[in-house]
Order: sequence, then structure tokens, then C-alpha cells
Amino acid sequence: MFELWKPMTNEAVRVEFHLDASVALAGVLRGAVQFQACNAGLDTGMGEKIASAAEDVCRESISQLADGEGGLDVTLNTFADRLEVTIAHRGSGVPPVGLETFAFSKALGKNATGVSGLELLTQVDRVLYDNEDDKVRTTLVKFFPPKG
Repeated sequence: MFELWKPMTNEAVRVEFHLDASVALAGVLRGAVQFQACNAGLDTGMGEKIASAAEDVCRESISQLADGEGGLDVTLNTFADRLEVTIAHRGSGVPPVGLETFAFSKALGKNATGVSGLELLTQVDRVLYDNEDDKVRTTLVKFFPPKG
């Protein structure tokens, strides 16, 4: 019997790609994350949540790019217990997407624009931020439910 879909093994899987500075490519990222989430065994609803969050971070990151900054580097890491999506771009002085809403949530008020880190946490389990070597990274983490 031919099987179209097989659950992923426990081996880690890493997919890397580069997106040009075009918001039209955010939908491509969403599709790639949704595919990887389903392939790893997440149910459709959980896969849609992390895919939607990744698309939002992608769109916001692209809006922060200055001319000639070259786009985004995206890494999808699938481990036995979680899926991680890291969206990185070069930028001096630009905070990772959503970080300012954690750091300055009271100061921003209800008129804040862009992706909210607090909102991201309704779609994923963890939001990690890193700014090293002029590279700004936002990592979204979704843990798999326990098997049982």
C-alpha cells in the first residue's frame, strides 16, 4: 500500500531558506511552516497557529528592512518535542519583532502598531529574541503535545 503521509521520525530536521524583501513571500513562509508542522505531527489547528505567527513576524520584519538590506533568513528546526521558526535579518538598532510590546507594554498603550509579542504568545508557546552580530532574530517555538 502506498502511503502519502508518514509521521516524522525523532531525528531533527532543519530547513533553511532566504526570502527577498517582498511581503508577497510571507504567504510562502506560512505554507512552508504549515507543511513542516503537519509533517511533524501537529494537528491542523496548532500548525495554523504557528504558521500564522510566522507569517506575521515575516511581514513585520520585511517592513523594518531598509533598502538594500537583503531580505530575511528563515530557519525551520523540527525536534522530537518542538518546532522552531527563526526569522532573522540584518538591522542596526531595530528590535526583534514583537519585543517592544514586552519591554514597553504600558508605554505603547492601545495605539501600538505592528506585531505584538503578547499576541504571538497566543499562537505559540515561546517567543525568543536575539540580536547578535547586527543580525536581529525572532524565534517562535511550538511544543508538540505529549504522546499518549
